[in-house]
Amino acid sequence: MLGDILTPDLFASALRMATPLALAAIGGTLCERSGVVNIALEGIMLIGAFAAAAAGLATGSGWLGLLAAIAAGVAVSAIHAFSSINLKSDQVVSGTAINILALGVTGFLMELLYGHPGTTDPVPQMLRPVFHFPNGGEGVLGTVWTWINSIVFSHTPIVYLAIAVAVIAQWAMYRTRWGLRLRALGEHPRAADTVGINVSRGRWIAVMMSGALGGMAGANLVLEQVGSFTENMTNGRGFIALAANIFGRWTPVGSYLASLLFGFADALQIKLQLFRAEIDIPPQFFLMLPYVLTVVVLAGVIGRAVSPAAVGVPYEKG
Repeated sequence: MLGDILTPDLFASALRMATPLALAAIGGTLCERSGVVNIALEGIMLIGAFAAAAAGLATGSGWLGLLAAIAAGVAVSAIHAFSSINLKSDQVVSGTAINILALGVTGFLMELLYGHPGTTDPVPQMLRPVFHFPNGGEGVLGTVWTWINSIVFSHTPIVYLAIAVAVIAQWAMYRTRWGLRLRALGEHPRAADTVGINVSRGRWIAVMMSGALGGMAGANLVLEQVGSFTENMTNGRGFIALAANIFGRWTPVGSYLASLLFGFADALQIKLQLFRAEIDIPPQFFLMLPYVLTVVVLAGVIGRAVSPAAVGVPYEKG
C-alpha cells in the first residue's frame, strides 16, 4: 500500500499545496526582516483570493485576476503599514484586526456582487500548466521520466514563480545593498537611521512586498487550485505560512523549504483519505495533520530560532 501512496502525483501535489504557503511565508520573511510583524497574511490572502475571482469573472482573464489579487494585497498591506509604522500601533493587534476585517469584507462583497453567500461561480479562464509533456512508457527510463514530468513539469505559472521568488529574494537579501539595509532595519533601526537609511520608507516597501506576495498566494488558490472563491477558503494557511517563516529561520529559501514540508503534509492527508477504509482511521485525523505538524514544528523551533532583534517594535525617531 505504501507504493500506492508514495506516487509522483503525491509529490507534485505537495509542490502545488506548498505554493500559497511559500509565497505568504516569503512575504512574511521580508516584512519581519524589516522589523514589522505581519499577522495579517491570512486576511491578505483571503482578500487576494476574492479579488482574483471577482476580476477573473468580470474580465474572463486569469492573468487580470492575478494582477487584481496583487493590487488587493498591496492595498490591504498599506492599512497594516500605516497602522504599524505611521501610527505605531501594536502590530499583532493591527494584523489581527485586518484578518477579522477580511472575513467580513469578503462575505459582504459576496452578497453585494453575487447576491448570495458561500461560493462564486467558477472562473472561466484559469491559469493552465506551462508545459505539456507526455509521461514515459514501460521500463526504468519511462518510470524515471514519469516521476520527473509529474513533479517538475506539470505545474501552473505561479508554482514556478514562487520558486523564482524564493531564489531571487534569497540572493537579494544577502548579496545586495537593499538586502543589507532591509536586515539592518529589523536588527538595529537606529543605527540604520544614523547612516542615512529612511526606516519608515524601508519598512513600508517591505510591507508592500509582503502584501503583493500574499495577494499572489490568494490568487494561486483560486486561479490554479480551486477555480472559484469560497468564504474563508484560506482556512488558516496564513498562520501556517507564519510558522514556515519561523521554521525557515527568516530566510526566503528556508521559508520555501519549510512550506514544502507543510505542503507535503496537506497532500498526504488528502491522499490518505482515499485509503481510510483500509487504514480504519477517522477522516478527521487526516484533516488535522497539517495543523498538528504546525504545532509540533513551532514547539521544536521556538527558543532555537532567533528572530530579528527589533521585530515588532515601532521605531521612534529621536
